[in-house]
Amino acid sequence: MTFEMSDELDSVFRKVEFMTSLGATIGSLEQLSDPEILADDHLLGWNVTRLRGPKLWRDHSAPAEKILAYPQILSVFGARALSGTSLLLPGISRTQRGVLCGFMSASSYASQTRMVYGFDGSDHFAFLNYACSALEKLYSHDPRAREEIALFLALQSSLSYLVAGASKLMSPSWRDGSAIPGIFRTSTYGDAGFHDAVRDRPWLAKAVAWGTIAGELAFPLALVAPAPVARGLMAAGAGFHLGNARFMGLNRFLWSYCATYPAVEHVGREVRAARAARRASGPSLPAGRTWTGPGPAQPAAGGAAALHRAAGWLTRPEVAKSATAAGAGLLALAGAGALHRRNRRRRTVRAGVPGRLVRLSTRSVHVLDRTRGDGPTVVFENGMACPSTEWGWVLRQLPEHVPYVAYDRPGTGWSPSAGGPRDAARSAADLRELLHAVSARPPFLLVGHSVGGLLIRSFAARHPDETHGLVFVDSSHPQQLERSPRQRRTTPVVRQQMTTTWLRTALTPVRGRQSRDSPFDTLPEHLVGPTRTCLEDPGMWLAARREIGRWLGSWATDAGRLTEAGTRPVSVLTAGRTSRTDPVHLDLQRDLAGLSPVSRHRLVEDATHESLVMSAEHAGEIVQALAWAREKEGVHVRD
Repeated sequence: MTFEMSDELDSVFRKVEFMTSLGATIGSLEQLSDPEILADDHLLGWNVTRLRGPKLWRDHSAPAEKILAYPQILSVFGARALSGTSLLLPGISRTQRGVLCGFMSASSYASQTRMVYGFDGSDHFAFLNYACSALEKLYSHDPRAREEIALFLALQSSLSYLVAGASKLMSPSWRDGSAIPGIFRTSTYGDAGFHDAVRDRPWLAKAVAWGTIAGELAFPLALVAPAPVARGLMAAGAGFHLGNARFMGLNRFLWSYCATYPAVEHVGREVRAARAARRASGPSLPAGRTWTGPGPAQPAAGGAAALHRAAGWLTRPEVAKSATAAGAGLLALAGAGALHRRNRRRRTVRAGVPGRLVRLSTRSVHVLDRTRGDGPTVVFENGMACPSTEWGWVLRQLPEHVPYVAYDRPGTGWSPSAGGPRDAARSAADLRELLHAVSARPPFLLVGHSVGGLLIRSFAARHPDETHGLVFVDSSHPQQLERSPRQRRTTPVVRQQMTTTWLRTALTPVRGRQSRDSPFDTLPEHLVGPTRTCLEDPGMWLAARREIGRWLGSWATDAGRLTEAGTRPVSVLTAGRTSRTDPVHLDLQRDLAGLSPVSRHRLVEDATHESLVMSAEHAGEIVQALAWAREKEGVHVRD
């Protein structure tokens, strides 16, 4: 019995080569049209490029220079343009196509080594397309190998779309559409008309965002869906890339990605044929195969058919039952492992903890406190994702007679998480219970950093008789999202960063994953280690992620209830660098100072949002603000 092979796969890869070569030829000609960017005195010169791998190029400098140095590198781009053009010509043989595709694959390494910047997914897919086409020529007499090469390319294409869609789905700025105007705002990739359209029509921006997400997530269905649906998905993909070419100038994406569609279409056709053959009483061959042996027709053993048979086997009841049991066992093992890692993290996090845990009616709270002293007790509210140790330098510089309480909110720092709603009212009630539990004497001078500034306003509004004054340290403002475009743009990014950090800390080892240039590294030396270890606890970042929702929900609204502080002293410290990046921020800070006629506003020019609190250099500013506020008795003083 023998198979008679058709030219279907050859036709598939001919289309792959043709479309890929259109983009590759255009790209090579673009490089040749501006050769000076590769000259030795340019940023992309060989003398600069080889600094990226000094050891590699030191040992292989001479042979590399013969190819990669200027002007020799222009010969590589010229040869790529000539080879790409040759692949566009009709009548070229399979052998010639294989050689040319092999050259285009190999030479892509030279071009990517030389052109350090500017490469993207289109270049990687061009390499994959050429490599698969070259391999297919090497296995001309092996039908299964040829099928599996086509399957590999189709799966790579589908996976690329799926991952891109999943990444966008995780991004808040994509889900609410705010990413779209920013994408089309740049002069390099943007389009003024499209930018204006989506900027002024949020509904349109959101529709574009969700249309992109849905199209990318759905694209893998082209491998298994009915033919009309599969063609519709590929047409949508082609339209997406055509739009990118028109509005963003990404024309090579159109050729590189759409060049994979013939392979996707072929695999989908094979899967549908294998499915039909399995349903039929007499199995038939997938399209493109002819059975010449005796007996009933048999389905081909290509990669797509094997993929379909594997799916059918997995859905058999006995296999599904065994798989369910095995899956349950694996989940149990994974859960036990996760519990072990969590307990190990907690032991590590709690080692060398500064301060103490105080038991309240429903939970425990970590505090740094000194309640003996005279005058108003200073109460610190931390910024988001900041443990109480962020006040380390401030606490060190406070005079010994000043009582204070710094604490960690639920799930933050060393305080365990707590159930139930955590709105502004609950936060104020919990803080009051804590202050009584540690025997802190009112009145209280409330100090809030960042989002902590909202919470001290909520406390003051509920307990005015126990509030001596307010100190805002580069504080959030109840209306900052309404009044500051920059804050609106960056808030989804911050939320995404919290989510990403939570996932990273949950999936990586206990130690050694925090950034080396963390602002917490500027704290007093004895606090750096415990704080960094604390920040490696995923629960910390999950709590911060939840606090963003509370800030956008009840915290900001509730803080706005305090519209004036009477004659209580109000001191405002503003980070100069923050105000320079967002001028509206300075106006919002002036509003805070306007809560009381007894006010003081100081702009700390060289401070950032974090260093204003965490550096020894600026901690003195906060200590001075506290001293000023503690001395005031409701008398208006011009600063």
